[in-house]
Amino acid sequence: MNTLSFRIEILKWAANNIGLRLDQVVSKISEAERTQKKLLAGEFSINQAESFAEITKVPFGSLFLNTPPETIYKPTIPDLRQKQDPIPLSDFFYEVLDDVQKKQEWYVEFLLENNAEKLNFVGRFKNHEDINVTTIASDIRKTLNLPINLNTRTNREHYLKLLIERCEKVGILVFKNSIVKYATRKTLDTNEFRGFVLSNEYAPAIFLNGQDMPSAMIFTLAHELAHIWLGESGVDDLDIYGNNPTEVLCNKIAASVLVSNSEFDEAWEIYHGDISWVANALHVSKLMIARLALTYNKITSIEYKTIHESEKEAYNNIPKKDGAPSFLKLVPGRNSRLLTNAVVNQAVSGNMLLRDAGRLLNVSPQNIMKLGGI
Repeated sequence: MNTLSFRIEILKWAANNIGLRLDQVVSKISEAERTQKKLLAGEFSINQAESFAEITKVPFGSLFLNTPPETIYKPTIPDLRQKQDPIPLSDFFYEVLDDVQKKQEWYVEFLLENNAEKLNFVGRFKNHEDINVTTIASDIRKTLNLPINLNTRTNREHYLKLLIERCEKVGILVFKNSIVKYATRKTLDTNEFRGFVLSNEYAPAIFLNGQDMPSAMIFTLAHELAHIWLGESGVDDLDIYGNNPTEVLCNKIAASVLVSNSEFDEAWEIYHGDISWVANALHVSKLMIARLALTYNKITSIEYKTIHESEKEAYNNIPKKDGAPSFLKLVPGRNSRLLTNAVVNQAVSGNMLLRDAGRLLNVSPQNIMKLGGI
């Protein structure tokens, strides 16, 4: 049997690509201690090397390099972040972007095979000379059948869940995750980005950074919806000091989508600008009202930042619920429930191999059938 020898430095780099140690990856290839020792020493059979490359998501040829490559192919997306000197987009971000792009491409192809029509709201206000915030926000609200019952908005997590459901009901894929795929060591950073959007006439996609607070994710979701109606893609940080005209416009549209101008102005006047009272009256969080007040120039960026830090501390101090959701229950939210259902249905009906379905959803083939009941 032919033996391939690889540099340990390269093998560790590949393992780190999926957030694991080398010994953890090796244990996935073989349980035999003798074999594991050979692999840890860099001695592989061809089949073992192919498995290693597939597990670590690196090109097979890269295992033969003398030193780890500085760069691997990275997908592109307009960088709309507003912070001064933003930190470079990380490999973790690009892994997420690549994953979402592949899922979106599959879903678009699936729709075309089933003679789906274009979504007429995507880019509806693209290239409009006279862009009216209220008009666009009203169109988004009408399309998504908003507003949601006021009392429902009190529970931030439930409100976000309902907003995502409304988006997916009209054909918008929404992904929400706090890590890269299922690599718990690869956590995402809200200081780097809060979300991104991939505009597409058949299946626009939104990704929400799950490390954020639910209230913040709600605003990010509305902001990305504005980009879809303008027919634009991009990655955002929603920085409060930014002055990019398009980002400022999308913030205003997002504010009007979540709470109409008339609702906000009336509550602001009645309660004399008291953030807590306005939030209670409109059944939304203090943070959301503060974000809207900032957008409408009712408070300063310094005042907003103070409220944001206070709310963040309060959120972090909320006791965590005992136990965690089962792995399978996390899959639809991380992969878009709309897309997950399509993939599972294709696999169950025999139109897609379980192996391919599992690879697309980043789960084992055995779990695909179990997802059908969720």
